[in-house]
Amino acid sequence: PRMATRGPAGPRAAGGGAGGGGVAVSGGGAAGEAAAARGERVAAVRRRAAGAAMGAPPAVVSPSVAKADFWRLGEQCAAAVAGGAEWLHFSVQDGVFVPKVSLGSPVVAGLRDRLADTVFDVKLGTADPLHRVKEFADAGADIISFHPEAAPQPMAVLDAIRAAGCASGVVINPGTSVAAVAPLLAEADVAVVMLVNPGHGGPRREALALEKVREIKALGGSTLVEVDGGVSAKSAPDFLEAGADVLVAGGAVFGAEDPSAAIDALRGA
Repeated sequence: PRMATRGPAGPRAAGGGAGGGGVAVSGGGAAGEAAAARGERVAAVRRRAAGAAMGAPPAVVSPSVAKADFWRLGEQCAAAVAGGAEWLHFSVQDGVFVPKVSLGSPVVAGLRDRLADTVFDVKLGTADPLHRVKEFADAGADIISFHPEAAPQPMAVLDAIRAAGCASGVVINPGTSVAAVAPLLAEADVAVVMLVNPGHGGPRREALALEKVREIKALGGSTLVEVDGGVSAKSAPDFLEAGADVLVAGGAVFGAEDPSAAIDALRGA
């Protein structure tokens, strides 16, 4: 079966067309300007998704902020963006759904004004993500993805993300099949395929993730496929060949002496 490709009247069009339309903005002042800026960034994500459905634009590298040196957080994030990172990935862990505690909304808000053109890709590894959507949208998230296992009503979480003016994402853990979340993927902008169990680490299940990337691409539609969990310059070519659109890489970028060269290596440039 193939996902139906939705036009502007489809589910993603709430606040903006799936094919690249902007997010509806109301109000004025600083809040209105922030919403308008996010609308442009979200529209760019959806344009890339539409382009990916028709061909193969260069992959996005989304460096994982959790792997940056927090003493030099702003400096390192700015260097990654200057080196070619169009997105930054924020892995939020609450110590409940995911055993570790990591980034909160103040980190997102603190970087937002200084990196106004960068897409902030926020992954909620939290219990009951519905109650975190507004917090992170207000902090400056552009994409908000979540684990469906953590949500009693996962479709309602997708609705809330869209209503907040953000692009939506569904996280697929190693133990979750593509078939189990296919109805959600049909309405999401991004599918995040995990190589590891969030917060637990362990072996990288690359073969399983590769198969999931291919399965999602075979469904059709315009959902971007993001791979997360320790992608390196060595493993990136296999994921790109399978059809991945976005590569989340933490240490491979923030641990490199030359972030620009590291990003080019991940893209295969």
